[in-house]
Amino acid sequence: MLNRISKEIQEYRTGSVQLLDGVNFSAAKLIRRIGIYKSHVYPTGELDSQGNKKYWFDVISPRVNNEVKNIDFDTSDIILFSDSLSDAGRVMIANVALKDWLDESGQAAKINEAIEQCPEWGNIVWKKKGNDYEILDLQNFMVLNQTARDLSESDVIEEGCFVSSDLMKMSGVWSNVDTLVSMATKDKKHSTPEFYIYERNGEMSKREYMQLKMELDNDKTIDLSKFSDKEFVLAKVVVGGVTKDKPSTVLFCDEISKKPFKEFHRSSYRGTWLRSGIYEQLMDIQTRANEIGNQIARGLEWASKTIFRSNDKIIAQNIITDLENGDIIKSGDLAQVEVRMQGLDQLIADWNRLMVLADQISNSSEVVSGGNLPSGTPFRLGALQNINANKLYDFIREKLAIALQSLIQEWILPSALKSIKAKEVVRLSSDSGYLTEYYKMIVDSWYIKNLATFPPHSAEMAQNIKQRELDALMQKKEVLVNLEDEMWEDFKPRVKVAITGENYNLAVELETLQTFIALEQDPVRRTALIEIAMGKKGIDAKSLPKTPPVQPQQQAMAQTPEARPKIMTQLGASPVV
Repeated sequence: MLNRISKEIQEYRTGSVQLLDGVNFSAAKLIRRIGIYKSHVYPTGELDSQGNKKYWFDVISPRVNNEVKNIDFDTSDIILFSDSLSDAGRVMIANVALKDWLDESGQAAKINEAIEQCPEWGNIVWKKKGNDYEILDLQNFMVLNQTARDLSESDVIEEGCFVSSDLMKMSGVWSNVDTLVSMATKDKKHSTPEFYIYERNGEMSKREYMQLKMELDNDKTIDLSKFSDKEFVLAKVVVGGVTKDKPSTVLFCDEISKKPFKEFHRSSYRGTWLRSGIYEQLMDIQTRANEIGNQIARGLEWASKTIFRSNDKIIAQNIITDLENGDIIKSGDLAQVEVRMQGLDQLIADWNRLMVLADQISNSSEVVSGGNLPSGTPFRLGALQNINANKLYDFIREKLAIALQSLIQEWILPSALKSIKAKEVVRLSSDSGYLTEYYKMIVDSWYIKNLATFPPHSAEMAQNIKQRELDALMQKKEVLVNLEDEMWEDFKPRVKVAITGENYNLAVELETLQTFIALEQDPVRRTALIEIAMGKKGIDAKSLPKTPPVQPQQQAMAQTPEARPKIMTQLGASPVV
């Protein structure tokens, strides 16, 4: 197995696959080149053949940041839902607790990291790690089948670098740790030894697997002849060594049911697992931009010099240093030499052409980057251009949300629900947006339970009764809700994670509402449409002051306020007194 993993690493580092006749592809070389462009480093050094400094004119990072800004995805877009109507109260409380747990567990930072990696690399790989997960560095992640569509079609190797203290922490999980440490102590090249660890997740023959298990467990009773080379299992194998790409010791081997990865790809399949991000798409433009920028820099350095010419040998060699203020020069042919840079206009035109092309490739036009639109552009046209340009970001956001939805459902939600069940009290405040919904459910439950005690009344009067009680409850801007153990029974099998939804089509919906608001003549319906638009932006229109409607006074209810039944909760949760 050691020889096999060493060979696979070597082939990935130096080999390539043929995509078309004469077209070869190497993921390792491409990833390395992307890393160089991200670091703004010239592989041949920062000086050219004449000793001039080569400047780096970064045209990619601003466009990457523009996409990060426009994707605009965070933990507030993650909600739980259930198809069962009886789960309404529990789903609402679970969403409040989930938001707190996402912040406390650092999930917001991980989501932001994924959004930043999305436009840069065009690929994201998450790996499950215990009850948590991590985002893998693609520079240390090898997909051995480079033409695979997804990770289910390829064995993968993950590279890591450990120091002695990190490695010793794994002594209770891995075998042969002491052997590997002793090998490093014999190597006097480094005062602090480093260990290169490689984790392989993929298929291997049943016989090879049992042989590794036998060696690790020191079990000589296993009869390898009973196992076939034609039968394969999915296994996780960890090897390590003190030399990069040359593992010398097997540390761990165990069978797994599935690979611990989830993946996201920004662009479509092009024959390789590694899809293109903005850095790869703009590499040629960045290269040419550096050439133009350095040509202009060197040319302007010469053009900024002041040079004179004269046939008279008596004239000072350097007018600036040899002459003093007030000196008189006697010469018949003294003149300034024209040193203006030739071709500057063409270089500037070429630069501008490249920037337009870069904007088209990365969808970074002025309307989405926040730049000024051309003079005279109508406001309505600018709004339509913004909606159309953001459709690509909506699509990328939806693709990212689908991957995160699966990740949260399988990896995060179990831990989140476990944390929620451990809580006894959850705090609801008016700022959270859930307090009003909680009070509404309490009022509805109270009204249904005590409906028989009310005299006959219309639907409008029923709404007035509920609204009056809701207004009384809303005087309290915060409430602590007791969480009872039985309220979470059978909740997990029904609860689901929703990320994609109307949040992604908000701009389109607001545009539609704006159109109808402008066309609507009836003031009541226009006001209703405006309140709907305000609600979609998170503004509580009901809390705003309004002009009292002019209408006949409603007949007073037979019951006095003191005689009305007291509100009781029917949600499986109750306010703390």
